[in-house]
Amino acid sequence: MKNVKMIALICGAIFALGFPLVVHTSYYIHILFMVYLFAALGVGWNLIGGYGAQLSLGHSIFFAIGAYVPVLLMLNFHISPLIGGIAGIGLALLAAALIGLPCFRLRGPYFALATIAAGEITRTLLLHFQGVTGGANGLPIPFHGDDALNLQFSTKAPYYYLALTLLVVVFLLVRYLEKEKVGLYLAAIREDQDAAESLGVKTMHIKLLAFMLSAAIAAAGGQIYAFTVAYIDPDGVASINLSIEIATVVIVGGIGRLWGPVLGAAVVILLTELTNIYLGAMRSGASLGMYGLLLIIVILLRPDGLISLFDRFDPELNKKGSK
Repeated sequence: MKNVKMIALICGAIFALGFPLVVHTSYYIHILFMVYLFAALGVGWNLIGGYGAQLSLGHSIFFAIGAYVPVLLMLNFHISPLIGGIAGIGLALLAAALIGLPCFRLRGPYFALATIAAGEITRTLLLHFQGVTGGANGLPIPFHGDDALNLQFSTKAPYYYLALTLLVVVFLLVRYLEKEKVGLYLAAIREDQDAAESLGVKTMHIKLLAFMLSAAIAAAGGQIYAFTVAYIDPDGVASINLSIEIATVVIVGGIGRLWGPVLGAAVVILLTELTNIYLGAMRSGASLGMYGLLLIIVILLRPDGLISLFDRFDPELNKKGSK
């Protein structure tokens, strides 16, 4: 089984690294870019939503911060997105702390509702301050030619590799954390927060740490997305739909499972694109209907996510988080 897993990983790595070298169609490269991006966002969200069982539906806040901060700094002050991205991640960490401190006093659906409210407040503020954010019109990013320092490239391949790199880094980070004390504490909080507190676990600190790490990952994803599409607007990067889609990727793939968000992103993004191609022109909302149908089927037939289909082949995959 170890040999099979190793062969599968090698084949997957060869496919991922070689795809843009063989396939030159921008649309196909962009589809896989979106798969990697949402897989990275899902793995990051899984840290707090899966391992810690804190249903956050406001991750679009941090995605938007990661998108707007480097873009605004570049457009207004000619600061490289490489520096602006660091500023965006720092601001996302601060926002996560300010949101998490009061919201983690709530539990269950009340925490989820609080994050939804925070997300909608963020979107409304972006719409309101038109002089800075462009409001509903958004902000286009003018192209000045290939420039790595400004994250501008004439082809999709560099953005593809940026998203792939983000996914690999985030995956390895979460894989490391789930085996450390942070992962064990999050698992204890997931199973019984009161019992974890009685044993001396500082649940507020652990949840806040996981939330902030998850926010930083979302901000990094927002920056890559912004410069890939060269345009951002509040409804595109700060909507409740984006937060739900990130959570859905994890739920479909397998919540609290390391490989779950990766599988979920592949299925959800590919299905969304296929339905948009073949059903989008037939009837308005057809692709959205297929998207909802997939979620219902998975919840009813595979509540542990699609990753549970592989449990019979690899018992190690049956382990949930750090349990």
